[in-house]
Amino acid sequence: MPKPRIDKRRMKGRKTSSDYPCGICDEEVGDDDDGIYCESGCDLWYHRTCTGMTTDAYKLLTTEVDAEWACDNCIIRGGVKLVTKKPGNMNNNEAPNGTN
Repeated sequence: MPKPRIDKRRMKGRKTSSDYPCGICDEEVGDDDDGIYCESGCDLWYHRTCTGMTTDAYKLLTTEVDAEWACDNCIIRGGVKLVTKKPGNMNNNEAPNGTN
């Protein structure tokens, strides 16, 4: 997944000037890092290790195209689910709104 553009207004008060700072440690989340993006909330990148996510969980989440991840802060503040399925990608045997 390509990294989205950073909203420079969110960078105020940050310790680093990197384009993709980790939402926890403020260090750059580089292409070679296990990075995960908070799509469901703050739109920040995180190092897998900073979040406490296991390697197996990271591999599972990043290979599931229908999953969106949210960081702990967004879950606590915004009531978003830890993992949610992206809309518009229902299985063929699923009826809309979960009715069968």
